Amino acid sequence: MPLFTQDLGGYDALILADELRDFGRYVLYNTWLPRPVVGSEGLSALGWAPVIEQWGAAQLQSRFGKEHSRAMTANDYAAWAAVRTLGEAVTRTKETDPATLRAYILSDAFELAGFKGRPLTYRGWNGQLRQPIALAHPRALVAQAPLEGFLHRVNELDSLGLDEPESTCAAFD
Repeated sequence: MPLFTQDLGGYDALILADELRDFGRYVLYNTWLPRPVVGSEGLSALGWAPVIEQWGAAQLQSRFGKEHSRAMTANDYAAWAAVRTLGEAVTRTKETDPATLRAYILSDAFELAGFKGRPLTYRGWNGQLRQPIALAHPRALVAQAPLEGFLHRVNELDSLGLDEPESTCAAFD
């Protein structure tokens, strides 16, 4: 494998796209230059992963595992967050009217305790969930994005992805 990465020139990280999982396992720690490997092997950006254990997440993970006999996936977490969002909105507003719940969820008053170290909120302009993104490998959480130093005028979580002035999203038009 080192020979295949020898002529890549100078690089800070190797981005690997091996969706079929044919060759990626041979790349980690086996490149010409000692650099991080990211993508389908190595460090990945994830919505949720079994290695997230801080901020009370270990309890969420263990409850899910006990109930379903498997680890919680990013899809499971997204479903949990959606249902928890509705439950939180109904509890706080004491309403069940969809328009009232939607307005509250998209307001600055709404926060969701999402086991990610900071409150999760929704962008009022496109409805996207603001959440930290786990940077992890299969055995450990390395960091959460946004990393320190990425500032934003409204919410540091808005530094992830397109921001309102850059987007042509018309989801709420």
